[in-house]
Amino acid sequence: MEWFIILLALGVAIGPILYLMPSDRDRYLTSLRAVARKLGYTVQLDKVLKLDPTDDERVTAGGGMRQPALSCARYQLPLGITLNSLHPITLLRIPQTPTVPVERLDGVWGVAALGDPAQLKALQVWLARPAATRELVAAMNQLPDDVAAVQLDKRFIAVFWHERHPQAQQTDNRPLAWFWPSKKPKTPQTLAAFPRLELLDHSMQALSNQVKKHWGTTIE
Repeated sequence: MEWFIILLALGVAIGPILYLMPSDRDRYLTSLRAVARKLGYTVQLDKVLKLDPTDDERVTAGGGMRQPALSCARYQLPLGITLNSLHPITLLRIPQTPTVPVERLDGVWGVAALGDPAQLKALQVWLARPAATRELVAAMNQLPDDVAAVQLDKRFIAVFWHERHPQAQQTDNRPLAWFWPSKKPKTPQTLAAFPRLELLDHSMQALSNQVKKHWGTTIE
């Protein structure tokens, strides 16, 4: 009985500590974002419009309309120049079955048809330049498949990324350690350790070069 009380007391004391310890995904995101910042990205939490909301997500309990959004991280990269002729646009990855009207740039990317009129205007400007559109789409299609949107602005480009952990499934299936999680050796984190970030960075550089090529530049 005494041993049971002691173990119970230990469980009560250690439980909250284990609960507050970072998970594998927390550690992964911390390292991922640190490497991204070294590459020149600004990383912050953000949201982007969801194009396949359910009826329950689109209507509040009181009958009001709302715009469901996807939570993700925004990775922004400065262009280093100003593209005065570029019309800012945020292109959303269109789900297989969208439940809201969309206007498409191509089969994968587009904007909400009932969204910001400025976005619809910018889309038409892009569509009027087929060569620029083809190169833009080719670059965006190289992004990781969990990138939800791409934002193009006069001074920067950005992606809205879910930052999927490539080893999440393996991590979730590992047995829990008794009382304390196993520690991993600390090694310097480099871009090569994050192949999905490396893929994203490569695609972002291609996007940067593409918009500079087609939309003219004004050096700041």
